Amino acid sequence: MAITTAPTRSAFTAPPPTGESRAGGLRISSTTHQRRPWQIGLGVALVLVCAAVAGAVFQSSAEKVSILVAAKSLPAGTVLTASDLATASIPASGAITAMAATGSAVVVGQQLDTPVYPGQVLVRQMLAATPQLASGEQVVGALLKGDQMPSVALVAGDTVQVVAVPQAGQGSTIGGTIGKTLVPSATVFAVGPAPANQTQYVASVSLEIPSSEAAQVTSYAAADQIGLSLVSEGTTSAQTRSGGAQ
Repeated sequence: MAITTAPTRSAFTAPPPTGESRAGGLRISSTTHQRRPWQIGLGVALVLVCAAVAGAVFQSSAEKVSILVAAKSLPAGTVLTASDLATASIPASGAITAMAATGSAVVVGQQLDTPVYPGQVLVRQMLAATPQLASGEQVVGALLKGDQMPSVALVAGDTVQVVAVPQAGQGSTIGGTIGKTLVPSATVFAVGPAPANQTQYVASVSLEIPSSEAAQVTSYAAADQIGLSLVSEGTTSAQTRSGGAQ
């Protein structure tokens, strides 16, 4: 009996790899994703912008400015001195209305229009536009010749002594005493030129004096019998004096 042999099957050979294979029914790609140049550039730009913004915010918060504050409680009408002022630092801002510490020399000698408390930030609106009289004080005016006042120019804020002097050619004053001190300490309230039709005078001076002395000084001034001597300069620097009589 003839024996028939089945043909031999060749062994299965896997196809060559093509960069893709199947695993669990999913196709897995072996290729690498490439970023486009514009995406890289955009990312770098965003990083730089964020860094710049952060730097600006930090710098703004780090910058400080020095301003003027009240060193103590001060009532309205106070003529400011250096001891009344202190400084403080606050973050820089375009909306700051406080007075800079560098301007303290300008503030000294000016008068408060409102009361302030210790540490309160000072703004220009707190300063009186014109000097205010202290309680119990009055202002008396006088026209003075060159020999009735110091040769140094007087300015508002100076302290002077008011003395009784005789008129030229007279040997006595209203009170009968030459050289009598009428007011030992008066404050110069304002100084201006004498009227154009009063050529014998060199200055018009307004003095802040106690109300109790106002009538007497007015009488002597009307009789042209007062003289002034400088006791102490005001807070205005002598180098910046202007507007006073020579």
